[in-house]
Amino acid sequence: MEIERKIGKLLARDGRFCLATVVDSAVPEIPQGSKTIIYSNGKMDGKLSESIIGETVRLEASKALKDKRKKLLNFPDGIRIFFDVLTSDVMIIICGAGHIAVPLAKFATELGFHVIVIDDRPGFAHPSRFPGCEVIAEDFVPTLKNIPINSSTYVVVITRGHEHDAECLYEILTKKNNAAYIGLIGSRRRVRFVVDMLLQQGIGKRKLKDLFTPIGLPIGAESPEEIATSILAEIVCVRKKGAERTRGLRTEIEITT
Repeated sequence: MEIERKIGKLLARDGRFCLATVVDSAVPEIPQGSKTIIYSNGKMDGKLSESIIGETVRLEASKALKDKRKKLLNFPDGIRIFFDVLTSDVMIIICGAGHIAVPLAKFATELGFHVIVIDDRPGFAHPSRFPGCEVIAEDFVPTLKNIPINSSTYVVVITRGHEHDAECLYEILTKKNNAAYIGLIGSRRRVRFVVDMLLQQGIGKRKLKDLFTPIGLPIGAESPEEIATSILAEIVCVRKKGAERTRGLRTEIEITT
């Protein structure tokens, strides 16, 4: 959690750095999933800094920062490392790493969003399932507590159960700063249950009215890829046109279909 906390602080103060994530490794000293921050001045923070490939990683990270390009490189002993250049640009937080999260993260990354995927199941929250993303296999609540949220943050809540939905939304809605977008997936019954839980916990009705639910523009999406497209289309619309105009578009689509 310490490295994720540092990443959050860097993004909160407009930091720019390279994040090296070990995607595959057969070396115990360089565990799969470990992350190392490489700053613009060459300083490193993480397990790779003291490894046998530390200097090579530093050089590759410096190139990535200069070129502003992500890359996946192979190293000896089956080590594969993904280099990602991070800035405080718009960020999408995906709570839940299930079947919809995979295409959603992929599409969002391709559009230039910094994507964070959170799930307490390591088998689901695994870097190999979400290339180019920051993947955190920890409990939702402590993780969300350490991620700064602001007007450039878009949150998608697609966990496996209503209790996790409520936990995530409580942490997000009680933050000092408001997210640009908070979307909640689920049937009307499940959403109603989550909203009632949050009301009982003291979340005001006004904040709950800002939720985008059912999530995504109503385009008749059925497959995970289609649902991911509808969610991302809604997020892009909020980013470009604002929340109110996006809600209006949602109504127009419902009327004409």
